[in-house]
Amino acid sequence: MPDDYLPFIVGALSGLLTGLAALASYYVANRQNRLSATSVAGDWLRDLRAWASEAVDVLAEAAYCCPKTLSALSESEKIVVVRCRHRLSALIDRGRFLLPNELETDHGEFKSGAYKGFRHSALDALVAAERILGEDIELFSFPTAKSALLGVRREFVSIVQGILDPRSMNKSVAAILRHAQEDRKRDPSLGGLLPDPGRVPEGDEGLLYTASRRFEESRRL
Repeated sequence: MPDDYLPFIVGALSGLLTGLAALASYYVANRQNRLSATSVAGDWLRDLRAWASEAVDVLAEAAYCCPKTLSALSESEKIVVVRCRHRLSALIDRGRFLLPNELETDHGEFKSGAYKGFRHSALDALVAAERILGEDIELFSFPTAKSALLGVRREFVSIVQGILDPRSMNKSVAAILRHAQEDRKRDPSLGGLLPDPGRVPEGDEGLLYTASRRFEESRRL
């Protein structure tokens, strides 16, 4: 090999190694970024689920403990209402850490930063519930505060479920389980995790009837 080719070959190999090293570094950094983003998203979803679960607890307590009329509360009922109101108030502001106001440059120019713009619809549901308990909001077609609280709770659950998307999450979990557990691949619902295409849910009364039949059979043994 002529001597003048040697520097060329050494330079080419050096460039190739440098390029491979840069490519490997890019791959590692890109993978690390994806892992970090996945971790951040997982933490956010966990925090949102915990916050929303606590909000559902408060909404359920408010609805079930709410008397027919809020204008003549007993002392024990007043305590429950006040407790629910202050918990809702705290949940509303805690929710701003996860679901900040929207269009913050279009509304509320002179408000504090977290309160500029328009509330997220999930927070609107909690604000509506707090105002129902405070009797400073119109109930529209709802006949009682209790029925209004139940309606608001259903709206809240639907809004948060739309964000969390448990159907897609369950499909992802099902895919992992099918891959990890060979004997479950033939079960389309994975024990009920996914809808069974060959079975219509029996509903609450149907389930109660099935349970009663099992109870009846157990007594005959």
